[in-house]
Amino acid sequence: MEAQAAVAPRKGKEFLLSELYVSVQGESSLVGLPTVFVRLYTCNLRCRWCDSMHAVEGGDFTRVGVEDAAKRILDLARGTDSPAEIRNICWTGGEPLLQGESIARAIRRLPEHFVHSIETDGEIDVAAFDALVPEARSSGRVRYVMDVKCPGSGMVASRAYRNLERLRAHDEVKFVLLDRADYEFAKGVLSKVDTKSQTILFSPATPAHKVHRGLDAGQLASWIIEERLPVRLQLQMHKLIWPGRDRGI
Repeated sequence: MEAQAAVAPRKGKEFLLSELYVSVQGESSLVGLPTVFVRLYTCNLRCRWCDSMHAVEGGDFTRVGVEDAAKRILDLARGTDSPAEIRNICWTGGEPLLQGESIARAIRRLPEHFVHSIETDGEIDVAAFDALVPEARSSGRVRYVMDVKCPGSGMVASRAYRNLERLRAHDEVKFVLLDRADYEFAKGVLSKVDTKSQTILFSPATPAHKVHRGLDAGQLASWIIEERLPVRLQLQMHKLIWPGRDRGI
């Protein structure tokens, strides 16, 4: 454990690693697919409904070199007894792009047929990471699942608007909604900001951290249907499979 004030990874050389495990993807258009999850520690935001606070603060992490992390990811992807391998890698957090240099280096050391999803909060400039992995971004091997923070999160969307314009067709945009006001906010963003992303996710906030009551999924579904919105309702499948667990899922 280390004091929060002393937390700083060596850029491009190591990770502050919270968790590394295999599960099924519970979100995005890749939902249900076996995936290696790399949950990195620290975040630039403090969302009221955050369900991964152990990866945000408290000092619960280990320092892992990039080469070692890449080997461990590959070992998990290949398993021990199966002739097949997992080809989907999810970089999450916390905010993974705070350790973008290390992620880029790890990607270059992993097989080129792996697909990397980066779950980012929308408030880190994605152009900087794009420049580190230009070919992987162009080919679709590296894709963003990018949040746009609604008012119910307690955070303010700022860089997300510029980032939306930088997304590509294979990237995805996610709005986590706490109430009707968040729903209207999300609609407003989509009507005003142009993005090439072809997948827009509306996800109901669930009780976590400072939120004691989330948004009913049926209510959100009704709003989407009534207004014929071209968005995808997203539930967190891993929470349905493993209720009550907050790690390793």
